[in-house]
Amino acid sequence: MTFQISKPARNEVLAGLARFSELTRCSSGLPDMGLPEGERTFLNVLGFEQPDGGYSPFGNEARARIRHIKAGFGLSFIAAKPGKGVLMHAHDTVETFMCVKGQWRIDWEGDRGVESVMLGALDFIACPVGVNRRFECVSTEPGEAEALLIGIIQGESPRGVYSQESIKRMGEAGTLSVQ
Repeated sequence: MTFQISKPARNEVLAGLARFSELTRCSSGLPDMGLPEGERTFLNVLGFEQPDGGYSPFGNEARARIRHIKAGFGLSFIAAKPGKGVLMHAHDTVETFMCVKGQWRIDWEGDRGVESVMLGALDFIACPVGVNRRFECVSTEPGEAEALLIGIIQGESPRGVYSQESIKRMGEAGTLSVQ
């Protein structure tokens, strides 16, 4: 298989650079982020188009640092304090997580009910399409307030939907209008 080799100018390559210290923090844009247990921050690195219907996996307000490259996936750092995370939801594409700092629990609805796995530094998990899942920060590194997780979502315009229990919780809290 052959493909075109290019030799871009330095500024073209550097347009794809995202320095962690310069990423914009976004703590809103999804209805569960208004709940105490849903408090988290996205530091969106590589983005995608907002989906038609449903929710963008990294929230409808998190602007990616790199938006001009269509990579076929989006990548965001997720920062949270212990006990904080996301409500149960599913995506129409594969979603993966890698723990950078701290400890994170990944829950999913399986054939035996809700199951869990713990992720420590550099542990990785890929969640299949359509599986209800959630993540929660369990602990931080000593002396740090937040743990850090990388979320990677397949697709150019992936869509997320909340579970019925999550929709009910957000409706009761007033962060989502239940129809």
